[in-house]
Amino acid sequence: MSDFSQRTEQFFRQAARQYEPPFQTQYEVECCGKIFPMVTGYEKRDSRYLFGIKSSVFKDSLCGGRCFFDCCEELTDVWLEQYVRLFRRIQDECVPSADPSHEYTLIGFVLCTNRVEQRIQRKIKRLNDYRQYKNDGYGWSALRICVVDLSEKRYYCNAMGKGIVECLTRDIASQRKEKFGLF
Repeated sequence: MSDFSQRTEQFFRQAARQYEPPFQTQYEVECCGKIFPMVTGYEKRDSRYLFGIKSSVFKDSLCGGRCFFDCCEELTDVWLEQYVRLFRRIQDECVPSADPSHEYTLIGFVLCTNRVEQRIQRKIKRLNDYRQYKNDGYGWSALRICVVDLSEKRYYCNAMGKGIVECLTRDIASQRKEKFGLF
């Protein structure tokens, strides 16, 4: 097993620990003709409230998110363009915009690589795909993209991907609450 493979496997194990319930993690998931080593996600249906009162007009709301994990030892411009096309195709197929209760869906992608060149860093930062489904559907969706440079342990993301970076880098160790004063 190569050094990159070992670091990727270690990163996936750590990421699976970071995504706790309500997220459900699955391995070796096929989507749009591509097999992803790991996919984590959640779906939530809740009653809608208006000013704190349960609405009788809107029965429920549907929101959720999925995060697809993959690895690419060397991320080039060509590979990035292919991944972005795949990400948009997955967004087209996975967002339940025809459901009247659909509120939002966040589609995230975490791509592990060995090295991220500066021009690719800029491209990642500029990637944006926010969709408001007004005429032909309901709700909205957005692409959250995060590229992890495993050699430098750095994260590069688009504007919506900051939430993924926060989730992947938070400290999951339980922290003891210290009591101050007399109590």
